[in-house]
This record gives sequence, C-alpha cells and structure tokens, in this order.
Amino acid sequence: MTRHLRVPLVVFVLLVAASPAFATKYAGEFMKIPVGARAIGMGGAFTAVCDDATAAFWNPAGLVYLPYREALFQHAEQFGSLENHDYLSAAYPLGGDKEHRSTFGVSLVRLAVDDIPITPRPSSLRPGVDFLDYGTDNDPTTPGNGQGNGVWDRGERLLLTSDDLYMASSADMAATVSYARQRGKHWTFGGNLKFVRQSIPDTLRGEHVTSFGAGLDVGANYMPTDAVTIGAVVHDLTTTYLSWSNGTHELVVPTLDTGAGFNFYPAERHALTWGFDLGWTFDGREADSEIRTSRTNVVIRTGLEYWYRNTLALRTGVNAKDLTFGVGVRYKQVGVDYAASLNRFFAADDPNFPSDQNLDASQLVSLAVNW
Repeated sequence: MTRHLRVPLVVFVLLVAASPAFATKYAGEFMKIPVGARAIGMGGAFTAVCDDATAAFWNPAGLVYLPYREALFQHAEQFGSLENHDYLSAAYPLGGDKEHRSTFGVSLVRLAVDDIPITPRPSSLRPGVDFLDYGTDNDPTTPGNGQGNGVWDRGERLLLTSDDLYMASSADMAATVSYARQRGKHWTFGGNLKFVRQSIPDTLRGEHVTSFGAGLDVGANYMPTDAVTIGAVVHDLTTTYLSWSNGTHELVVPTLDTGAGFNFYPAERHALTWGFDLGWTFDGREADSEIRTSRTNVVIRTGLEYWYRNTLALRTGVNAKDLTFGVGVRYKQVGVDYAASLNRFFAADDPNFPSDQNLDASQLVSLAVNW
C-alpha cells in the first residue's frame, strides 16, 4: 500500500472505530444543510467537483481551483417557507506558482425560524385562570384524571389568550475561516476553523437559551488527470464541542464525505460534469441511507451539470431519496443559479417516514460575483 493511500485509510478506520457514546445525535445539525444552488442542483455530489466559493462548505481543498476572487450569497427557503437559510462566502487567492497556489476564504451561515408562538411554562399555569382543572377528560362531573390537583395535565383545556403568547425567532449561525494549499501537480489540501452560535427561545418572554462552540474540518483532493478528481473531507474532525447557557453540553460527531468528479467535452462549446459522492455518518442516526449498519450510514449522492459556452448551465441530481434540478447563467463577472429539491421524491410512500407527506419543495437562489 502506498503512503498516499495509507493515510486516508487510517483516518477512515479511526472514524468508524470512534465511539459515539459521548456524542449528541443531531447536534449542530444546521451545519449539514447543503449550500449553493449549483451544488444542490447536482444532488450535492460536490465533494470533488467544488471549485467556487462554496468549497469552504463542501471541501475546502477545492478553493485552490478558483482562479479569481469571488463572493457568493445564497438565500433558501426550506420546506416551503418554514425555514430561512442564508449563506455568504468569499474566496481570495493568495497567489503562488502553478503547483503551489493557496487561497483564503471566509463564510457565514444562518438558519432561522421566525414568528414562533411561545406559550408559558406548564409549571406557571394557574388553575381557573390559565386552564380548567377538570382532568384530562375535561369533565368536571367525573373526578380523577388529575382533576383539582392544581397542576396542568396534558389534555386539560387552556384558557390562554393572545396576550399570554408572544412571538420569537430561533437562529443558528456559524462563521468559518478557510485556507487551502496546492502541493504539486496532483494534490490540494484545505481546512476550516469554524465557530458556532445557536439561540433558541425560552418560555420566558424575551429570554433565549444560547450555545457557543468551535470545530475543525479538513479536506483533500487528488487529480490524477485533468478530467478526473477524487476528493474527501472530514467535517468536525475534532468532535465539535457546543456549550449551552443552561449548562448542557453537546458534541458533534465527525462525518466523512468522499467523492469523484469526471469532466467530459463531447463537442466544442459543450461541457459535462458528473459527480458521485458517498456521505458517511457514524452516530447510528435514522436517515434515507442506501447502506446502513448499526452505527454507520452511507448516503449516495450523484448529479450532472451541462454547460453551453460557459454561459448557460442545466443540472439535475439525486441526494438519497431527494430529486434535485437547477439552472445557471453566467455573464462576464456575474453568475446566478437556481435550484429546487423535491424532498423524498423517491420514497414518498415509505412507511418508515409516515409524517413526511406535507414536505414542500425546497428552493434557493445564489448570486456569485468575481473580480
């Protein structure tokens, strides 16, 4: 086994062997939501394809392939308009010769749910004022079922008015500083240092429970030819630590993405890219995985991108059970991309997910400017 293959294999074995006993399932989940209309239009098969400012999210090693400075903004509405997902990134090449280039990048992500109705804490509800203490059957003529105990029991009728409720927002944010470096003709490496801030409304008016954390991502690309790229990235390599203001602590389990990208040029002014990714998780989560064991799940992502004269792009892809598609337009230094994801399109009747029938399409638009 060559030295170049030995290191990735060791990293993979360590990730699989790492015990998730002290980690928190779904902690920092907002950091896993895909970004960039171009990438999402391709089904998220972007680990080895990424060569724009979103590479900080997909694989920081891909930042090296960006020949110019670029700023990118994205706005997405998840599941209809339930969640607002915004992403801003910028990449700045630092120069260097052809085989030793480097790039610096920064990015910000925000996921917010606005206008959440907040009700009082159950322990603060007053019998006869905030609820009818008639028991869970709400019948004052039948004693029992918690009737007259002075405590609100689930099912007892509430007397709350609009004055007793207030609206609040929940926001998850992360800031990332990235650096990528090319080493020789075939290899690129990159890393992210990220800082996380989350805020969840409390049941006390104007109060929030907040968290702060930090973590590290590392990625690499190997390009054996100009038409083939193989990539891998480990997110939350150091098991990102989140500390909450209420004393709770969470650990984000590392994840691994591996992928390959293939470029074809069927005719003059026409270009086609095929991406294929495997997304590995090690926390035993239930997901739309094609390969699953008791501790390891693998999600398959694949997608196609077609360019005409480097001006008009058409895209489609599959991300696990989701069907995606998108379009893109480039004119001089400006590019606009649109993508939509039909959530669980290929498993709408799966009995293991009976509550997903109301999931609307997720749509997003991203704008990129380079100079």
